[in-house]
Amino acid sequence: MFVGVLYNTVVCFIITIVSLLVFKHLRAMRKEKPRIYSEGLDYFCLTLGLLWFFVGLRTFFVWLGYLGLDEFIFKWFSGPLTYFHIIPLFFYFGWSFFKDKRTISTSFGLLFTVLTIAVIFTFYQYGFTRGEVTYGGTDFTPNERTNKLFTYGIFLPLLICIIIEFLKRVREWRRTKDITQRQLFGFSIGFLIYALMGIFDALGIAQDWLILLVRIGVMLSPLTFYIFTTWSD
Repeated sequence: MFVGVLYNTVVCFIITIVSLLVFKHLRAMRKEKPRIYSEGLDYFCLTLGLLWFFVGLRTFFVWLGYLGLDEFIFKWFSGPLTYFHIIPLFFYFGWSFFKDKRTISTSFGLLFTVLTIAVIFTFYQYGFTRGEVTYGGTDFTPNERTNKLFTYGIFLPLLICIIIEFLKRVREWRRTKDITQRQLFGFSIGFLIYALMGIFDALGIAQDWLILLVRIGVMLSPLTFYIFTTWSD
């Protein structure tokens, strides 16, 4: 099992590197010329990279046997980042759904920012429990209040947004055959991949070595963003 923990650590750091490189790529593209899509895409890659860096770091400490450091990193870094890293996506969807209504678009993102802060507050207020060590590291479980608020207040609305965005971009690309719409369609695929990997992870469907495959799947999300930004230009 501990060999599996080390493999998962490596994959987490690879996700970090890929996500941060894609963030750097997206920011460089914006310096070249203005992009129509929301900067929420850029900052999602940034927060995604930060999240998986700390997941990888604490998993590495599990492999070394330093479970106290593992718990410290989960409590102050990877735990809250699990919720926080999603915020940029809501600003992206606010731009997509309310493109010509800046106030509503911004309010959409701010609403879910406030909800996310509430989730993080309950995370610290009511705590979490330590589970057993698995191939993916220590299995920490946040309290029931945090889980319910996150599931129904954040993750479910996010999943609905991703599905709506995907269907919208499929329709627009097929209708216009426009390069920009093809690019946005590609982004929606990346969001969908990430959501599916999140479902497998959250429901505990992936166990043992399958956890490694799910994390490799997570890496496909920022890679999809890179492919479609490069292909479309």
